[in-house]
Amino acid sequence: MSLISGFVKSLSKLSMIGRALMLPISLLPAAGLLLAFGDKFHLPLMMNAGGVIFDNLPMLFAIGSAVGLASESGIAALSAAVSVFVTNITISTVLGITPEMASQGGKYAMVVGIPTLQMGVFGGLICGILAAWCYNRFHAMQLPEFLGFFSGKRFVAIATACLSFVLGLLLPYIWQHIQAGIDALSLIVNGDNQAASTFIFGLVERALIPLGLHHIWYPSFWYSFGDYTTQAGQVIHGDQTIWFKMLEEGVKSFSSDTYQNAGKFMQGEFPLMLFALPAACLAMYHEAHTKNKKIASGILFSAALTCFLTGITEPVEFTFIFVAPILYVFNAIMAGLAYMTMFLLHAHIAKSFSAGFIDYLSFGIVPSLNGYQTNFLNAVIVGIPMALIYYFTFRYVIRRFDVKTPGRTEVTSDAKDKTDTELANEIIALLGGAHNIDSVGSCITRLRLEVANSEKVDKDGLNGVGARGVVFVGDNGIQVIFGARAQFIAQTMSTMIGK
Repeated sequence: MSLISGFVKSLSKLSMIGRALMLPISLLPAAGLLLAFGDKFHLPLMMNAGGVIFDNLPMLFAIGSAVGLASESGIAALSAAVSVFVTNITISTVLGITPEMASQGGKYAMVVGIPTLQMGVFGGLICGILAAWCYNRFHAMQLPEFLGFFSGKRFVAIATACLSFVLGLLLPYIWQHIQAGIDALSLIVNGDNQAASTFIFGLVERALIPLGLHHIWYPSFWYSFGDYTTQAGQVIHGDQTIWFKMLEEGVKSFSSDTYQNAGKFMQGEFPLMLFALPAACLAMYHEAHTKNKKIASGILFSAALTCFLTGITEPVEFTFIFVAPILYVFNAIMAGLAYMTMFLLHAHIAKSFSAGFIDYLSFGIVPSLNGYQTNFLNAVIVGIPMALIYYFTFRYVIRRFDVKTPGRTEVTSDAKDKTDTELANEIIALLGGAHNIDSVGSCITRLRLEVANSEKVDKDGLNGVGARGVVFVGDNGIQVIFGARAQFIAQTMSTMIGK
């Protein structure tokens, strides 16, 4: 039982880290668009503006993860920046790393102007988590009266700096083992079985959607596995980072001696988002009861359009993954096949955040106009057959097993009919009241909550007010899917309950 309890608690903590990662990752579409359109219109200034964001991902991940994990943004962000500076300068001094050593790449790199270990975004994430822990632990600390000036929030940055110094002393001896593991995984992922790697990546990424843990899965592939040596001699890592650096440097094949087929861990979702999942929505609409088709069309059309344009899939997937496990498994397997097929067809399409039409246009079609070998039409070649497979599979399974997708239940509610304030009031009550809510947060499409007693949560009631799904993570974590409105509902709830 203790092992099970520990596993449940670990899932809850991983879910929190996944939420924290969404903030820095959500900044990348701006960088990607600057690079793509800067290249298209031959504007070096615009490309430099996008490139500087990718060049400083460790700092962005430190600040973003700290803000995401702490309840107060300003002090947490400041402390994260302090941690990055102190940790890296300590490492640099202990190991005697020079700028010349860092410029040669390999296990060293320049981070915010400091020659240090090559830890990538994980170095930033470690600093961000430390800063957030210091804030949550010390922001209410009261020191003796003669030290009162340093009490509370002022103590957070001080504590972070001191602990970051200790962290900087330890990491040189710890990171070598972590790096060895990353290198070993990178060789496997980018080795002779890349078709299998892309299939497994896509399958696992979709399978983790219900718990929101897919945000933990893909960063290693996007920011750590694989390496590419830039024209300036800098070594950078990760499929997404490498793709955009190749775009910036004019590598039209998206392959080099050290890294082949950039985009292989991003492009597989385009057939799903542009074709397959919208087709699933059409199938669910056709299987809705006649009297409920109007309400079902509102829910499903909105979900399909969101998926197609932006690549945000939760509003679609949460209509079936809990009520039809067979469709959940089918969707995960098809995602793996889509990734593998796009790889085998030599597509090289990136996504800055999600694989909707906006990214397809920006990082598939637009670069191809300048001669980049994105092979964007492969998404159509793969996507149309997938759409047909999804449509007929969904219709058969829904009818054969009487799956309660939108429009097939007696009462179908749509959250669009209510204001954020109305929804927030109802959600607070259904969570057991304000006193039962410990924390309120959100990511793109879901409320991420912690409650004191999960038994007081009315799951059916939450579904009844328009939630697309309710997921319990660990003993106290709850995720409620409301689509793109989630962040605004969370803000309203926080204001109401003061958390």
